[in-house]
Amino acid sequence: MSHPAVTERDIETYERDGVACIRGAFSKDWLDLLAQGVEKDIAAPGPLHTIQQTEGDAGFFLTDFCMSQRLPEFRKFICESPAGGIAAALMRSKRTNFFYDAIWVKGTGTPKRTRWHQDQPYYSVDGQHMCIFWLPLDPVSKDVSLELIRGSHKWGRWFQPELT
Repeated sequence: MSHPAVTERDIETYERDGVACIRGAFSKDWLDLLAQGVEKDIAAPGPLHTIQQTEGDAGFFLTDFCMSQRLPEFRKFICESPAGGIAAALMRSKRTNFFYDAIWVKGTGTPKRTRWHQDQPYYSVDGQHMCIFWLPLDPVSKDVSLELIRGSHKWGRWFQPELT
């Protein structure tokens, strides 16, 4: 399956490094729709949410999962946006299956870091053909951005963050 936002070079980068940056793949309308869903989730988090910052710490840090089961904005994005086509193209697949959605909402000035980890150990599925999107809805500076280690998907080892 191909997708106009994904080049052969993107696919080769994804296969080699385990990550590819696909800029401009989602229109402002898609990003605005997700932002509306995030605001709804912040106002009324789902049963799987966690407030991540320690009481008394500055900022705001919320994680939540499976919003598409209860919020139409997330469901529409999953079912109708280019995400599935992009994932299929990156994995050289004819189709994709949706596993679940997750959000990480971290306010400006929140000191708590997310420790480096691999997502795979948290899943109830295994395999090499999985694609996860990191799609920031606000500008994110490099010093607080997602950190990745090229090729770690090929190490044959899984890492979870240390609990503090």
